[in-house]
Amino acid sequence: MNKISETYQSPRWTGEIADCSLPVTFDTYSNCSFGCVYCFSQYQRGIGASKEAYLNKDVKCINVEKCKKIFSGEDTKSQFYKYIKDRRPIQYGGLSDQFDGYEKKYGKTYEMLKYLKSINYPICFSTKSAWVFNDPKYQELFKGADNWNVKFSIITLDEEDARKIEVGVPSPRKRLEAMKKYTELSKGGATLRLRPFIVGVSDKTYLDLIREAKKAGATAVTTEFFCLEMRSIKQAKEHYDVISECAGFDIVDFYRKHSNGSGYLRLNRKVKAKYIQKMKELCDELGMRFYVSDAHFKECSNNCCCCALDKNWDYSRGNFSGALQIAKKHGRVHWKDIEKDMYFLDFERNKAVGFNTNTSEARAKYAGMTMKDYLHYLWNSPKAGQSPYKIFEKVLKPVGFDENNDIIYEYDNSVTFLKRTEEITELETEEARHV
Repeated sequence: MNKISETYQSPRWTGEIADCSLPVTFDTYSNCSFGCVYCFSQYQRGIGASKEAYLNKDVKCINVEKCKKIFSGEDTKSQFYKYIKDRRPIQYGGLSDQFDGYEKKYGKTYEMLKYLKSINYPICFSTKSAWVFNDPKYQELFKGADNWNVKFSIITLDEEDARKIEVGVPSPRKRLEAMKKYTELSKGGATLRLRPFIVGVSDKTYLDLIREAKKAGATAVTTEFFCLEMRSIKQAKEHYDVISECAGFDIVDFYRKHSNGSGYLRLNRKVKAKYIQKMKELCDELGMRFYVSDAHFKECSNNCCCCALDKNWDYSRGNFSGALQIAKKHGRVHWKDIEKDMYFLDFERNKAVGFNTNTSEARAKYAGMTMKDYLHYLWNSPKAGQSPYKIFEKVLKPVGFDENNDIIYEYDNSVTFLKRTEEITELETEEARHV
């Protein structure tokens, strides 16, 4: 076996922990052999002290034996102990693709998955790869692993656009064929991961892509719109030029015109609405579950797990996406409705493994808070960027305080096309986790 440094740290807590139902994310490698020009990881990893190593494709991997101790429960001091002890599903493939060219060379994902299958651990994968689903060794791993769900990332059916934008990635057709092959091996479920949705590129074929995914055995679609990182514009310009060529217009100018704020640019709700509505309508017609990872229109998701796991999976409901689903159903939501499923967030926020704690000023502000305390603070700080009010762009509005002086949020029909018509009802707290 080829030699590689086994010093890469995984698992980690996702930076989207406030509204994520799969807060524990796992990667085998510190780098990715694919060269997708839209990849957000290159802007996270391609800056600071790690810049040269990342851009030069230097790669490290996990220490499989150490990771086994986390998943076996032997490492009782791990921040992930409570989460993993209760066999909550993890997201495998957050910053890298676990089935890329590095896996062909080093095989560390295979080693890890052999163990995870032996303990029947639930996993939600994300991949652009195809070869593993035709390799007998990996086929044997996936065969009968009915608690392994796979999201296949495909952003367009256009072969030429895909070749230019997703460098080194199998063609869209090969990924659809891999999806079909996977569904023959496992009942864990296949999802079309139409992320990132790039206006000018994805909208040429997106409805046909959903139909083709259905034919290939997908039971769900998850989408999220491309965000443009202006803070890395110098190193990203060449990549954005490629996207602009495929889109037929200057993508940077488009985002400047149709985004609020500066730095990390997200398209406004008005631009996204027509695409989200058409995708949801088509999924409803085809009998597919639909999910929006984008904070805008996340209320359109079938449940709070935007990675498209169905309601029978034991993903976390203790987050703001869980609160959004409760409010969509009952009209209002309280902090007490979601806090019960935050029992595993009792570690110090500023020492969260892999979590970006931002500036020294922010670390001082949140010193001494557990991660649960931090989310409680955000809940009661509607002006904060990651509060339920701001993160979903006012779909949840503060309307008062409960007996514990925690804010009560209400679903606001005026902000979204997805209206609720039922009377407002109070949710029994004991039921909250299962909504």
